[in-house]
Amino acid sequence: MGASANEIDREINETRAHLDENLDELQARAASGAKRVGVMAAVGLLAGLAVVGAVVLVYRRVRKPSLAERVQDILPDVLVGLPDEVRSRIRRGPVKVVITQEDEDAGPTAWESIGRKIGPTLVSTAVGAVMSRFVDKTSDESSAEE
Repeated sequence: MGASANEIDREINETRAHLDENLDELQARAASGAKRVGVMAAVGLLAGLAVVGAVVLVYRRVRKPSLAERVQDILPDVLVGLPDEVRSRIRRGPVKVVITQEDEDAGPTAWESIGRKIGPTLVSTAVGAVMSRFVDKTSDESSAEE
């Protein structure tokens, strides 16, 4: 007759054990392959970044900046971002700058007022002192000759 139930059960257990071993081996291979692919991708990415960095450095080293770029590097940031209207005025020709006093009706400041009052007195005193020196010298010379 056929095989007994114990024998069939034993064969099923052996087949399951064999399948479990195969599954474990396949999982180990998959993990190993995934790790290898990850390492290769990381190495490729780093190599790509290194090549791009080298290309950028060589390009910047070889390429000379244009005159406009050099002028923009020199100018302050305030002037670089000028509105289009101001840029068009600058391109037309020289720019005339006029500085005016904002409040002309305010009158002179306190120091200006003091200077205007004392200035003539100081100047006349200084001129008088210098003239008295010259007059004293000429009178001393004329009396010494007599």
